[in-house]
Amino acid sequence: MAIYQLQSMLDRYADDFLVLEINHLFVSSTLREEIWLLQKKDDAALLQRIIQNTRDYKLYEIGADRNFETYSGGQKAIVACLLVMAAVDFHGIRNLRILLINVLESISGENRRQLTAAFRQLIAANRVRVFTGGSEQVEQLEELA
Repeated sequence: MAIYQLQSMLDRYADDFLVLEINHLFVSSTLREEIWLLQKKDDAALLQRIIQNTRDYKLYEIGADRNFETYSGGQKAIVACLLVMAAVDFHGIRNLRILLINVLESISGENRRQLTAAFRQLIAANRVRVFTGGSEQVEQLEELA
C-alpha cells in the first residue's frame, strides 16, 4: 500500500467523491454512533440491516456497540462499505460517486469478490459510481477485471 498524506488525498478528491480511506473509515467508536452521526438520529432498521449483512461475510462478532478498534482492518473495511451501501440503498440515494482508497486491498480474496459484487448491484440499482485506487491512480469499479 502506498503511504501518503490524507489531507492531500482529501484536497484532491473530497469535492467529487464520498471518500472511504482505509486508515480513516469511521469518525466514531461504534456502529450505532456512526449511524447516529450520519443521520442525526437512531435508526434501528438501518443498524439491523448492516449487522445482518455482515453475516454474509461470516462476521458474526460485529455488534452495534462494539468498539471499532477491536476489529481487524479487513473487518472494519467490510463494515464501512456495508454501512455506506446500506445507507445509499435504504435512503434511495442516487448518482453518488464513492472512492475506496486502499479499502478493497485490505480484504481477503473471497470477501473482496463478494463485496465487489454487492457494489455492482448498488451501481445498477442506484446509479452509483464506485472508484478504487490511491494517490496515483483511480479506476472505476466496472472497469476492473
